[in-house]
Order: sequence, then structure tokens, then C-alpha cells
Amino acid sequence: MENRKILFITYDTSGYYTPVYEALQKRFQSVEFYNTAKMSYRYANFLERTYSFFYKLITGNKLKNYLKYQKVIDSLESDKYDVTIMIRPDLFFDSQLELLKEKSSRIVAYYHDSINEIPRKDKVIHFFDKVFSYEKKDVKDFNLQFLTNFIYREKPQTSTAEYDAFTVMSSDYRVAALKKLAAFFETRGVKAKLIVSGKNRGDASSSIEYIDRRMSLEEASDEVQKSRILVDIHKYGVQNGLTFRVFEAMGFRKKLITTNADIVNYDFYDPNNICVIDPENIVIPDAFLSTPYREIATSIYQKYTVEGWLDQILTP
Repeated sequence: MENRKILFITYDTSGYYTPVYEALQKRFQSVEFYNTAKMSYRYANFLERTYSFFYKLITGNKLKNYLKYQKVIDSLESDKYDVTIMIRPDLFFDSQLELLKEKSSRIVAYYHDSINEIPRKDKVIHFFDKVFSYEKKDVKDFNLQFLTNFIYREKPQTSTAEYDAFTVMSSDYRVAALKKLAAFFETRGVKAKLIVSGKNRGDASSSIEYIDRRMSLEEASDEVQKSRILVDIHKYGVQNGLTFRVFEAMGFRKKLITTNADIVNYDFYDPNNICVIDPENIVIPDAFLSTPYREIATSIYQKYTVEGWLDQILTP
């Protein structure tokens, strides 16, 4: 176990980064962890609320947000960290990032959203020694380091499945593509559990289940185990980085149907395991639906584990 001080700050509503924290604890004697998604701030009194009104009027920023993330700064247990790792650093204010940089011998960030979707990410790059991104376009345009998401959980493939295909996704423009895939499944006799989470229920469909809450990672993982194939409708037109659903399929040894055509350029791509579809012209070979999952070479698989991901994050 290395005698280095690690500071890990994330914004994680789902729990994908908990295994990263656990892996850091196994490697280092001192790991300080903050998940800002679990933090909140309430104004202490009317005076503070009034001040916040003028603060926003002058700066364009919410005082509540500053005070929320200032909780992290005020709670720091060390004057100096060997490595600071940040997910969603754009949520912090510049003065806070400057202080974190001063307290860190090395500070790095990871972007699992495109800069196109969260523009402020471009404005905070200069605070970091390295910024990693899963979005190839951002890597090229902003001189970042390329790094994919990771396998957050590993479980053997179950011997029997309750249904052929599964996905859960938020209610947005991608639902139109999911409806077309659901219709295709119906014509082919594919038993699918397709869930859309959000307030906008859309048109009723016998093949799509609408829920008005966010499905927990544990619930989703249980459903993944019950299916032979996972479905990934990525945010086409917005970002092309590989979603966690791709690595979920790898970790659970499930086949994958995806709209992300760039996946064919990755070393783990195997047409036996991964089928790329165009929602406007869906073609899924019978052989893909009927044949079992084929194991990925261990040397390739290990690159995408949490440990492999951390190796790259921690390399100077």
C-alpha cells in the first residue's frame, strides 16, 4: 500500500465511481473522498438569502452553489495532497479550483460528458496538470488525454435469462429511436424489457415501460443479469464517447446492441458480441440474437477495469 495522500472529488448520482474510491483505498494509505451529488446547502437566514439575490445579479452565479462546494474546501483534512482526482470540476468556482490546485502536487480531471454538452468544462482545463476525456472530438479540439469509462462491476453471465434484451434510459429525444427498436423486436419475437425514466411518459407502448423515478444502479444491475443482450441508445448528435452501458455489457458478459457506430474502432469490438444499428434502418442478424457471448481476451479486458482506468489516471 502506497504512502501517498489522495483526494478524490466526484459528482456521482448513480454510484459508478464508488468502485474507484474502493480501489483507491486498496492502493493508498490515505484517501479523502467527497461525492458532491450527495451534498446540499440551505441559506442560513433571510439576510444570507437577500445577499444571494444581489450576488447572482452581479456575478451571474448562485451563491448557494458556491457555498455548497465550499463545504468541500472547508472540510479538507490535509494541507497538501500528492494527487487530486476530480470528476465534474466545472461545478466548482474558479477560486475553489485555484485553492485545490495549490493544495495538490498533481491534479487531474476526468470528463465523462462532452464539452459540447457542458461548455464550462473548457474554461477550467487550465487548472489541471492533465484532463482526461472519453470524447475523441474533445481530446483533439482541446488537447486532452483520451480515456474511456470503465467496468464498474464484474459478474459472470447467468446461465438462464428472463428476457432477450434490456435497457433503461432517461426520457429525451432518444426515445424515438427506442420505439423503432421496440417495434423491430416485436416483429422478430424478441422478448425485451425497455424502460424509460422521467416525467415525460410519451405515447403508450406495449413494449416500453415508463417510470417516473430514477432507477438505482442496484436495480438496473439486477435487470442486466436477467437479460442476454443490453441496448445502448447513445446521445447521437451530442456526444459519441462510449457510455457506461457499453462497459456494463463487458463486465456482465452480455451482448450489446448500440447506436454508437464508433464502437467498431475499439480493440474490444467483436461483431459476435456487439451489433451496431441505425434506428432508421434496423438490421440485426439472426446469428447475433441466437449465439452466445464470446469472451474478450484478458489482456484487452483488463484495460477497461477500474484498476486499468486508475493506472492511466495516476500515471504522471
